Order: sequence, then structure tokens, then C-alpha cells
Amino acid sequence: MYSVPSKFALLIAGAALISGCASVQDVERAQATADQAQATAQNAMNTAQQAQQTANNAEATAQRAAQAADDANAQARAANERQEELQQTAFAKGERG
Repeated sequence: MYSVPSKFALLIAGAALISGCASVQDVERAQATADQAQATAQNAMNTAQQAQQTANNAEATAQRAAQAADDANAQARAANERQEELQQTAFAKGERG
């Protein structure tokens, strides 16, 4: 089965042959060009898929970092609250620190 670039090259080559202006070498060059274009497009697609996977990994890492920051903030708030409670208790007992 021919791909779209190959079909296009064959169509162009066929039209040229019908009109009498293309040689077998012209058709072969057109096919080779279409094959190269297809290979280039496939490489581009593979590169795009790798880039998408890298972006997905980066997003997951960022989400984990955001969660860790949220957890650290919650712990800091809890520690501050506990410190305030201890200071109020000490003040209520008449201790100064």
C-alpha cells in the first residue's frame, strides 16, 4: 500500500509519463523524493512524540513539587500554631521568655 506522499509522487510521475515528458529515471527520482519525505515526516512524528512524553514527565514532576510545597506549608502553619499555643500557655502561667 502506498502512502500519501508516494501516491502523490506516482500521480505526478504518471501525469508526466502520459504527457510524454518524464523518463523512468524521473519517475524513480520522484518516488525516491516521496520516500524521503515520508521518512522525514516519520522522524518528525517520532520527535514530537518524544517531546510530548518529556512534557508529560515535566508536568508530573511539577505536580509532585507543588504537592510537596503544600505539605511543607501545612507543616509550617501547624508548627507556628503550636508555638503560639506554647507561648500563650507560658504567658498564662506568668512565665516570660
